[in-house]
Amino acid sequence: MKLMIVESPNKIKKLESILGSDWKVLASVGHIRDLPRKAMGINDDLTLQYEFIPAAKVGKSTFPGGKERVARIKKSLSNCEMVYIATDPDREGEAIAWHLKETLNLDEEDYERITFDSITDSAIHSAIADSRKIDYELVYAQEARRALDRMFGYMVSPLLSDNLGMQLSAGRVQSPAVRLVQEREEAITKFKKTDHFGAVVKFDFGKWTAEWDTKAFVTEDSPYIMDQEIAEKAAQSRMFSVVESESKNSKKSPPSAFSTSLLLQAASVSLKFDPQVTAKLAQKLFEQGVITYIRTDSINISDEAIDEVREYAKEKNWDLPDKRRTFKVKGNVQEAHEAVRPTHINVEEAGENDKEKALYKLIWQRTVACQLADAIYKVNTVKLLAKDSIDKFEFKAKGRVLIDAGWKVLTENDAAEDITGNNPDEDGSVPVLDINSTKQAESGELKKKATKPPARFTQASLIKKLESEGVGRPATYPAIMSNIMHKSYITEKKRFLSPSEIGASLVKHLITAKFEFIELDYTRNLELELDKVAAGTKTYLSVVEPALAQLNEDIERAKADGSVKPKFPCVKCDSGLRRIARVNKTPFWCCTSKECSTFYDDVDGKPQEQKTYKCKKCETGELRRFKRKSSPGHLWACTNDECKTFLDDVKGIPTEPTVHTCPKCKTAPLRRFQKKDKETGKPKGFAWFCTDRECVTFMDDKGGKPFTPPSSPCPSCGKPMYRRKGQYGFFWGCSGFKDGCKVIMKDSKGKPVKKVTKKKKSAA
Repeated sequence: MKLMIVESPNKIKKLESILGSDWKVLASVGHIRDLPRKAMGINDDLTLQYEFIPAAKVGKSTFPGGKERVARIKKSLSNCEMVYIATDPDREGEAIAWHLKETLNLDEEDYERITFDSITDSAIHSAIADSRKIDYELVYAQEARRALDRMFGYMVSPLLSDNLGMQLSAGRVQSPAVRLVQEREEAITKFKKTDHFGAVVKFDFGKWTAEWDTKAFVTEDSPYIMDQEIAEKAAQSRMFSVVESESKNSKKSPPSAFSTSLLLQAASVSLKFDPQVTAKLAQKLFEQGVITYIRTDSINISDEAIDEVREYAKEKNWDLPDKRRTFKVKGNVQEAHEAVRPTHINVEEAGENDKEKALYKLIWQRTVACQLADAIYKVNTVKLLAKDSIDKFEFKAKGRVLIDAGWKVLTENDAAEDITGNNPDEDGSVPVLDINSTKQAESGELKKKATKPPARFTQASLIKKLESEGVGRPATYPAIMSNIMHKSYITEKKRFLSPSEIGASLVKHLITAKFEFIELDYTRNLELELDKVAAGTKTYLSVVEPALAQLNEDIERAKADGSVKPKFPCVKCDSGLRRIARVNKTPFWCCTSKECSTFYDDVDGKPQEQKTYKCKKCETGELRRFKRKSSPGHLWACTNDECKTFLDDVKGIPTEPTVHTCPKCKTAPLRRFQKKDKETGKPKGFAWFCTDRECVTFMDDKGGKPFTPPSSPCPSCGKPMYRRKGQYGFFWGCSGFKDGCKVIMKDSKGKPVKKVTKKKKSAA
């Protein structure tokens, strides 16, 4: 028997159907070892401290940890002749393969490493035939990435948290991403609108228009028409001479197939999917065997796939170019995978739910379209000179009409481009005119214009910007977006991103302290260094050591020159204060200096020196302010455990609680308690009960005080009726219902009224 180990259990069924009965397929379920969760995990010699991923409990279910998963795989080793480690074909997958080899105690002759970009018969058998050993350069590159991310996160985050007074995290890539959004917001804030003017004239009963070309009336220093009078004069032009007229065909080539980045952008723009949602859906489609591997920088598909597309297009009678179409790759490509494409072009629909089907359709359309013929437009351009003005007002008109759809039979636009508004050139009514002929306009109008501020980023355009800047890699973009959104450094409104106050403060402090990693050039170059480690031209230490030295230098400088000052300094030692807010606990502030350890109260999210009051009852303990667990507001409790004194909080001052005496027995005090829903057990308002067990009096709660609802004697048994609220509004019910009285009355303005029964109409 041969054993294949993959990452996802969702691949097992598909792979076993391809491999046959001589094979067994098991899953590692992703990573089995990782760096420790609550420590940086880097030794003095810069080696990494790995530990098994612990078991995870979600609700009532417990998912096995890495140690248990490895033990399960080990049980199958004794019966297998060879182990094939088939983790994902990228750096992260290579690292997981190495972890499996180490924890399974496999020697070099005990295993083979295989990778495949799609789960198809041909891809799987080709991968087995081309098996190899683990590529340690890829492993070192992944380890270097993990080490760098840990260094920046664990060494800079505490400094920021101490100085800004809240739990914050810095990131090698996420912080520059927040900076891009922050700088765009600053540009928008600083933008000053410039009002200016233009003019248009209409021809042939409004079928087409020409716009005033202001080039002759503006300069480089003054690029806009600010004089309304001259714009109105231009708009009054009616007689024109045709000085230029041209008609020609233009081509528009199809967009490329999807790289990971382009897929994330396109799904965000066209399907309104968040990047992390798109990544999960695409992974599901890959595991189903219907698309190729989803982590790739490539925008080209294989020669075999191109042939398949061309055959399919011929069957559909779609136009094809004479030669195969390939696309020029921009920048640095990390791995030589294909673009994301369907594994079988003739399968037009795939996926197990609506979202998966929509994403597959997007990938399918893009893959087929990228190999189709250019779209061809007929473009007419006319330049007109006003004859009825001494000013040389020139007007231009340009229109185009699609005459050969080409790739546009499948998709109108590049799905990754966030196009808004109509294309002004999409006007097929502009005619071809004879040069030197005369043309008269029926009307003209002044155009009031205004410059626009730069647009805010969307998730799609931010990913595009990160990619163009060389920051991050395809596999990291969903995690980057998820981090900055979930940590509230960035907010999203109507798809547009803005920095939060926390995000803006984080970026400001990193820039003020002159941390190198907040600069795009530094982050970009570090990505290139990691690529060199993967290529074997640089070593792990040659990248990590200088980065650590630079980071230590930045931290020491920031501490020494005081460039990062605490937002809330301790009044005793000047160290920063940090806000501690645990679930269901009263927030408080504490000094970050261990020697000081001074605590402060939290008032409206800001630190305030603690107010202490002597307990008047025991005279030894102090009263401390706490958040109530079962009701809003605070209370004061004595620090002496034996005292058991509790006082109400009134505007931050301990106050003796108001004692409400039972109105029935008139001796015992009432106590407030929280009611619970009988079915769900969830809190359901408050009520009061008499502490005298023999009294058994219960009262409603209104505004934190015992409340006796209005009553009225029952017309049947004489016992009190009470006003209650039901599914259809208020009603009155008799309190003697337990004794058999079933009287229920309607409510009218807070008083009980008899129900009016409708008389049945007698049959005619």
